[in-house]
Amino acid sequence: MAELGYLAVVLALGACAFALVASVVGAIRDRPVLIASGRRGMLAAAALAVTATVIMLGLFLSGDYSVLAVWKNSSRTTPLLYVATGLWGSQEGSLLFWSMLQVGFAGLVLLRPWRADRALLPWFTATNAVIGGFFLFLVAFVANPFTRLEVVPADGSGLNPLLQHPGMAFHPPALYLGFTGMAIPFAFGIAALISGRLDAGWIAASRRWLLVAWAFLTIGLTLGGRWAYDVLGWGGYWGWDPVENAAFMPWLAATAFLHSVMVQERRGIFRVWNMVLVIMTFSLVIIGTFLTRAGLVSSVHAFAQSNIGGYFLGFTAFIVIGSLLLLWWRLPLLRSDGRIESALSRESAFLGNNLLFMGALFAVFWGTLFPLFAEIVTGDRVSVKATYFNQVVLPIFGALVLLMGIGPLVGWRRTDARALRRTLLGPALGTLAVAAVLVAAGVRHWVALAGFTVSVFALFGTLIELGRGVRARMRQGDRPWSAAAGLVARQRRRYGGYIVHLGVIFFAIGVTGNVYQAEVERSLKLGETVEVGNYALTFRGLATVEEADRSLLVARMAVRTAQGRDMGTLEPAKAVFRLREDQPMTLPAVLTRPLEDLYVLLGAYRIDPPNVPGGAPVEHATVKVYVNPLVSFVWLGLMVLVLGTLIAAWPDGHEARVLATELRRLRTAPPVPAGGD
Repeated sequence: MAELGYLAVVLALGACAFALVASVVGAIRDRPVLIASGRRGMLAAAALAVTATVIMLGLFLSGDYSVLAVWKNSSRTTPLLYVATGLWGSQEGSLLFWSMLQVGFAGLVLLRPWRADRALLPWFTATNAVIGGFFLFLVAFVANPFTRLEVVPADGSGLNPLLQHPGMAFHPPALYLGFTGMAIPFAFGIAALISGRLDAGWIAASRRWLLVAWAFLTIGLTLGGRWAYDVLGWGGYWGWDPVENAAFMPWLAATAFLHSVMVQERRGIFRVWNMVLVIMTFSLVIIGTFLTRAGLVSSVHAFAQSNIGGYFLGFTAFIVIGSLLLLWWRLPLLRSDGRIESALSRESAFLGNNLLFMGALFAVFWGTLFPLFAEIVTGDRVSVKATYFNQVVLPIFGALVLLMGIGPLVGWRRTDARALRRTLLGPALGTLAVAAVLVAAGVRHWVALAGFTVSVFALFGTLIELGRGVRARMRQGDRPWSAAAGLVARQRRRYGGYIVHLGVIFFAIGVTGNVYQAEVERSLKLGETVEVGNYALTFRGLATVEEADRSLLVARMAVRTAQGRDMGTLEPAKAVFRLREDQPMTLPAVLTRPLEDLYVLLGAYRIDPPNVPGGAPVEHATVKVYVNPLVSFVWLGLMVLVLGTLIAAWPDGHEARVLATELRRLRTAPPVPAGGD
């Protein structure tokens, strides 16, 4: 089976090469038959890559330890979920998985109707053939996951303990779906540049795919944050780790693009800027992948150093330089006659939105890459603390949230200043009232006050815009809930976007709550108590728990509130995996409440001999305790954000019928069309 899997990879690479040549020659010579053959070649590559990945997954599930990747990343005692996780737990397996998703995404897009945008088809196919072919080349000749061992071991060495968490079972697939999905709008943009079809057609064709990729990338970042919260013992969900930032940067660029394309579709401006953004988004995907896989950054997320770094560096240079040269070539065709007519307009709001996103992106990029630049220049490894990112990036996001509350209330082209003041008066007065309540409730920290008031202002602005639409439908006889549902169903893109805004607002409230995080570290003897915030935790002793693949030493901490309410027992632990004894893990225990989390970590521990003959041993444990206010708003906001994105991306009934008709036509089409596609 390993040999069959490798054969499928090589054939998929060959299919990409065929798709590239057939599409380019077909486009240059205006040969529809060749263009159709290139399209089918890419579909064949997708099918072969899926076959190879299924075979690799089967090798993991069957425990074939003659395959090096299986032996290194699974064992007989590894739970079934994490056996499958081993597929993307290694450099080689994750590259195969990435390749499958890349060409699979392209295959799905090639099944869509190609009508008005038919001129983009061959160049879209060729671009994806280059990208997919590069990753398949790495799998076939540089990092082969099907490599066999000369001597077959009786058992595997087990998966990295850090990866044995439900978040890591789903975080990498979601992240990879987001990364590979970003190649679709990039390929449409490159196809538009080569073909000269630079109207808004390429944006219309790619927008929904970008939304899907953006949703998966958001889910991936969310699951990664949850994994960090549950496993790494940071006491939080985001540490500005270089690999976290590598995934966050394309998210920032893609978010800016999603906003700016609306201006091009509505007013025909920002055409050059949108092309720059789509190139930037995918370039950041490749740059981030290069940093992670070449071992150039220090991170618990990064892969070990390998020999693929040079290949990625060359491919990164090819993507960035080649794209910018194409952009320079077509620059005269991209310039538009339109312009922003007034500072008080939605176009200006989108421009401000994009400038802020670029400011945040540059700050994250510089903070992430500065240690690497410094090491190249001075030879010394330096680090950029989370304080830098918090002080530079978070204020920019505060300005973005504020603008998010104003933007929907501003009209296109120009808005009367008096009308805008009247519109903003309600949200402003409501925000002042909430701020007064917060101050009366004891909120004095200026950062917290600023964060909460900005979030509340944006919330009022978004709800006002939603309320306008609901009231308009209610005047037609609908009830409130049916009016809201009908509004979203009929204008999914617009109101799905407003739901996304609500998710961002909830997230901002959760992040602001971190200002009041409390932290205490204390060494306790049996029966001693540590107090933090509204909680008292009493050390009730150590216990050993044996599981199939690991041994746990847990500290039992009885929890009570300051009012004397019993909250049960938390059991932070140290875990030692039998096959990875050199990689012990600290597992936090978390008590989740609506407005805060109690987060407990076990540090050092010891057991002293009895104080008196025949007495019990004396147990000591050092615990670190955090109270994380409003962290539930972070998870709620991210879920609402993803929901809004899926609503905005969901095709309406007409689009679904067109796609079904096209699929039926493809199934009944002759193998080689006489003319046309």
